[in-house]
Amino acid sequence: MCSQYVGVDWSSGEWVSIAYTEESDPPSVAVFDEIAEVWDHYGTSARRIVVDVPIGLCESLESDACSCVEEDGELSRRCDDLARTVIGSRYRSVFTAPAREAAKLAAAGADHSEISDRNEELTGKRLTQQAASISAGIVEVDDLLLCDGNPEVLVEGHPEVCFRALSGSPLEHSKHTAAGVEERLAVLRGVDEYTCEDWQRVARELGREGHRIGLDDVLDAFVLALTACAPVAEFRRLPSDPPRTDAEGLPMQMVYRSETQLTHE
Repeated sequence: MCSQYVGVDWSSGEWVSIAYTEESDPPSVAVFDEIAEVWDHYGTSARRIVVDVPIGLCESLESDACSCVEEDGELSRRCDDLARTVIGSRYRSVFTAPAREAAKLAAAGADHSEISDRNEELTGKRLTQQAASISAGIVEVDDLLLCDGNPEVLVEGHPEVCFRALSGSPLEHSKHTAAGVEERLAVLRGVDEYTCEDWQRVARELGREGHRIGLDDVLDAFVLALTACAPVAEFRRLPSDPPRTDAEGLPMQMVYRSETQLTHE
């Protein structure tokens, strides 16, 4: 079985995956209800799986095991801080990752105010509604990695960081606009493994199967998959030095693809 390089985007409770192979076959697309199904499908064949939810979470200001950055009485993941720096005007797309306990509250159905209050107690920071809304996906990945998954294979990537790295400069437009879609398609066209028909074929296949996956989510899955395809010399991380690990031993980092480092920490 040839190795696969997979990008996975969490979209409204579903996981859309795009996978390339070493044989230069057209990329395949699949949609799963749970991240555990993604792992069952690709875990034995994938060289890399890049997923767009935070991996490695803060615990609390009082926790001796916490490896997050503390500044002015607040905790943050260093990779989040660096990501906001490198993507320029798109910095708001990097949500504050919830503390593990707050993420579990959100996944259990607590309301936003309760989740945000608890996160503030733990880390000194409140959570946006958007950050709380992705918590179910965060908990799924966290549970998988703490049980069966391999954190060397299943790694975190942020689509905006990946697009910025491949582009060579920060993007100008939101992915929710026509200009932003064309800007991202132009970036994808510059990557060796991508062909101009890839996204149209994938979008048609998703439509035939009745999935309502937005074009922006398809483009995110593509850039994560193409990041997974990076040769060793171009597969990089934020931060560039060995990442800190959280209290459970999971690395707090984001991967990207570039001939040069995005930062010089």
